[in-house]
Amino acid sequence: MSEMLKTILLDFDNTIYDDIGSIRRVFIQLRKEYRFFTSVPLDELISRFYYTDYKMQDMIREKNANPQEINLRRTDMFLQNVGLPLKSDKVDEIHRRIRELHINYGKPIPGAGKLLRKLREKYRVVVVTNHMGDYQRDKIAKSNFGDYIDFLVPAYDYGVFKPEPEIYQIALKLADSLPEEAVMIGDNWKADVKGSLQSGIVPIWVNFRNQPCPEEDFPNVIRFLSPADEVAKKIEYYYSQGFPLIKME
Repeated sequence: MSEMLKTILLDFDNTIYDDIGSIRRVFIQLRKEYRFFTSVPLDELISRFYYTDYKMQDMIREKNANPQEINLRRTDMFLQNVGLPLKSDKVDEIHRRIRELHINYGKPIPGAGKLLRKLREKYRVVVVTNHMGDYQRDKIAKSNFGDYIDFLVPAYDYGVFKPEPEIYQIALKLADSLPEEAVMIGDNWKADVKGSLQSGIVPIWVNFRNQPCPEEDFPNVIRFLSPADEVAKKIEYYYSQGFPLIKME
């Protein structure tokens, strides 16, 4: 590519922060504290928790409620989903406990901190996340990432979600960058890879679990975040090769 790389756009959860591991630890603890959670298998609690997140996004997209209203209903929606309807005071208690544990049990993906520090030496670093800003700011603080992130773009706060082009436009405007001056790194094929490619941004897919790639010959894959020097060089190489061809339907 003729342009120079200026900006690194990054997903947060399960790209630089181990959210799946955090949520698993949350529900292991909650099953010890609240007997009624043991009536639901652990893996189902986790999958339903994430399913509720996706439903919240749909509700905001459809303009049926604003993010603040949805956040207040989040835990109630989840509990109803797993067949545990509770009174409002207990729902509020569980909501606070989930958040507290979620932050306290969170951990960065191994190598994330050193990689962010390395990237920040040369580039603007912008986190683009399909989540709530206050939640992600707490996770960033817990992970000691704050000094290495220039901007946080939380979808709930803006009412637009990856893969929608608007959220990438917001991120690029904050970074004072053009699409051709950026890469997007993330673990979600639709939101991060296809979404950024549709916005004219070179995509890089994070695949820590060696999942089958939706596009067999897709070249831009990161499987580890360390050593930082090697990963940074790989990011720069992928950018230099331009846009990979993938099916967009």
